[in-house]
Amino acid sequence: MTDRDKQPIDEKTLSQWIQELQPRQADPAFRATLRADFVGGRLDEPAARPADRESFRPRLFWLRWVAPVAAAVVLLAVVFLNSGPALRVAAVTGAGDIVIDGHAVPVGELDLLNERVKSGVAVQVPPDATLDLVAKDVALYELVGGTQVTLPSTPGRWFNRVVACSLFVGELRVKTGSDFVGAALRVHTPDGMVVVTGTLLSIQCDSGGTCVCVLEGSASVGVDESDLEPIEPGFRKIMLRDGTVDIVPVKPMHRDGVLEFDRRVGHRIGGDE
Repeated sequence: MTDRDKQPIDEKTLSQWIQELQPRQADPAFRATLRADFVGGRLDEPAARPADRESFRPRLFWLRWVAPVAAAVVLLAVVFLNSGPALRVAAVTGAGDIVIDGHAVPVGELDLLNERVKSGVAVQVPPDATLDLVAKDVALYELVGGTQVTLPSTPGRWFNRVVACSLFVGELRVKTGSDFVGAALRVHTPDGMVVVTGTLLSIQCDSGGTCVCVLEGSASVGVDESDLEPIEPGFRKIMLRDGTVDIVPVKPMHRDGVLEFDRRVGHRIGGDE
């Protein structure tokens, strides 16, 4: 430190120091750039320093990856939560092998049946057996002996509420539960289609045609989408292969079969699987 640095700084001394300072000229290139930015209106925000730009790049990199990953996680969570309960075996009676997608499963092998029973699979029930399937609180299905059908998926909780299956031959009995409200099941047969929206009914199909018997609620039945009409409880609609269509009261034999199905396993629609 010099003697000058040790002197008290008063107003006169400070003024003298300022006068001794040598003027500094701005860099010509900087002045030209500053003038161009001012004239071009590019001085609204200060330009980022190189260090700022370098530190910002990693943040941009992570943002590019985090946002899509977060969106994918949310989408997967919504899809998972929307899925309804899986089909499970509620009961199985009789003897023989149930053929599921070409694989023969003995009637008594419940664990293997539950493993293979999934939406979309083709199921063939032997003549001397009956297979009951349940999707908890949503729907209960009975496949009587000799039935060939593709199994429907379970309606979603908020979307994908319309599901479908195909009945090729035999009889499919259906009872819907409280979580089926607002959903629809479309059953296609060689002779037409049935739209189930909440009911207890049976659908029979053989070489002569299709018959739909409604015991509770209602179902829309027709040869195609434009031909659908509601069938009230206690009535059945017949669609024969020769083109004959008729709506008549349910026969006691069909009514009794559906009521027995409801009596035997109907409680499973809201009970434990």
